[in-house]
Amino acid sequence: MSGREGPDRLQAGGDTGSAETPGATEGVRPAGPQGRVALEVRKRFIMGLAALPLLPRDPGPPPSALGAPGATLTLLAANVECTMADADAQVAALLDADADLVCIIEHTTATADALARSAFGELYPHVSEDVDEGWFGSLVAARHPIVDRRLLDLGGRPGHVVDIDVDGIDIRVVPVHAQAPIEVGDVSLWHTTIAAAAAIAEGCDRPLILAGDWNATGGHGHYRRALAHHDLVDAQARVGRRWFPTWPVDHPIAGIRFPPFLPLDHIVTSRDVLTEALERIRVPGTDHMALRATLRLPA
Repeated sequence: MSGREGPDRLQAGGDTGSAETPGATEGVRPAGPQGRVALEVRKRFIMGLAALPLLPRDPGPPPSALGAPGATLTLLAANVECTMADADAQVAALLDADADLVCIIEHTTATADALARSAFGELYPHVSEDVDEGWFGSLVAARHPIVDRRLLDLGGRPGHVVDIDVDGIDIRVVPVHAQAPIEVGDVSLWHTTIAAAAAIAEGCDRPLILAGDWNATGGHGHYRRALAHHDLVDAQARVGRRWFPTWPVDHPIAGIRFPPFLPLDHIVTSRDVLTEALERIRVPGTDHMALRATLRLPA
């Protein structure tokens, strides 16, 4: 355990998850401005093709079919971007969101140090983290007790699964970061990481929440099929939003700054979890909007 860890804090493997996973970077970026422009255009062209057509998504059963309602849980999922300029400002934004549960994607030592300098540990006494200096670190912080946690491979990238006791209801939470299709060769990992995240639902005996950067829109065929195959529901569909863009934020593409136009971040749940509200939260220093959901667990 490191100096940041307390009795309810687990650094779930340091940076070994990424280091021991073949190709655990998001791709090699070509040098020079022209190369970077070509890279961005190719990356987003691939993602744009995968987003079409935007087919209707199953919003899940009506609330009346879910049985007696249980506890309410607020959840924040944020890709903080590992190259962020001001981790302290990011932590302040995470605290302002005032969620019961926080999932951080691209969790690095800089993020962990900023959390330690803040009141985060007082508000979230139960923490499981997998620090990585690349793109695949993650953290789950909760006001409720963490009862189990483990690392696993998710389609060729590090995964992190956490079980939490919410007022007597055991739930499973997974911070998701699917491979980004920066290079054409990344597309296969893009698909396998999406499929592997959804496959956690197999044999899961408790409400399941998979939250983070799926690097896919709701129209992406592999994403839709993965959710349908495992009987999972996108919170965006549950609240009636067909297009809820979270990327890019202050991220020039071919030298042009666009407002967010791709919904790459999602909170996905098993069908027994009801989404009552969903909103986007601006976090400084990252090119993703965070998502904050109000969820109703089954009794």
